[in-house]
Amino acid sequence: MIFRRAFPFLFSTAFLFSCGEAPSDPPVDEAAAPDPPVAEPAPVAPIFWSEVKLHEVIRSKNPGYSGNGQFQIDDAGRVQAIALDNCGVTDLSPFQNMGLMALYLQNCAVTDISPLGDMPLVELYLEKSAVKNLAPLAEMRSLRKLYLSGTDVTDLSPLKGLALVELNLVGTKVADLSPLEGMPLQMLWLTDTPVSDITPLAKSPLVSLTLHRTSVRDLSPLAGTALQRLHIGETPVTDLSPLRGMRLTRLVFNPDMITAGFDEITRMTSLTEVGTKFEDGSNDLQPLAVFLEARAGK
Repeated sequence: MIFRRAFPFLFSTAFLFSCGEAPSDPPVDEAAAPDPPVAEPAPVAPIFWSEVKLHEVIRSKNPGYSGNGQFQIDDAGRVQAIALDNCGVTDLSPFQNMGLMALYLQNCAVTDISPLGDMPLVELYLEKSAVKNLAPLAEMRSLRKLYLSGTDVTDLSPLKGLALVELNLVGTKVADLSPLEGMPLQMLWLTDTPVSDITPLAKSPLVSLTLHRTSVRDLSPLAGTALQRLHIGETPVTDLSPLRGMRLTRLVFNPDMITAGFDEITRMTSLTEVGTKFEDGSNDLQPLAVFLEARAGK
């Protein structure tokens, strides 16, 4: 169409010049005709997923797949979430381009999570997996919940700048929390990690923090925060003074270790649960008044 309109104009101009009839005004260069539009490739029809098809795709790359996967599929056949617990999955390439929002991979021998890099994941559970390298998550801006308990992860630097609100690092080898500085974390579990310094958490809007069996001694980075639940059982913490003015609702600690600041909890009217242990469904949580009465009777 474009060339059909341009060609007659060029022909008539050439004819005038050939007859010696120069135009009264200097010739003006005409803009070159634009290239014809390039046809857009036809859109690829989205796959309408079913449970049968998902099992087949997973097994195609994972011969040891047990077939016990669970799926959440919307009415349009889009996969929203996949749960694979101890299912024999090691290769995540079948999940590429699925647009998953949640993926549960507990007890899987997965080591490479690079196929997840472009997903709009909001929740990712890699507990007791073989994952060590978190680099593929560096640009996952949608991620809000990440569970890594029981993995050999040591480096959190790929998480710097993400907007995580829940992070579970129980039993990992993570010692440096500096990549978490400024993160909007609300819940953080650090049980059985080599963490000793919680300074990077000073400005986090934490609601719940578990430091059980860590080497943390100094709670001053928590001063003035809106923390509600704190677990410092089996830690070397001796001073509770940084808790002054806080409105904790739950505190798990070793009262026999405390040498300073014990009075802070006696004045904490918000405190409804106090105990010395809280894990694996076993706890001795009591109302504050009952706890203090029991302490006084010793």
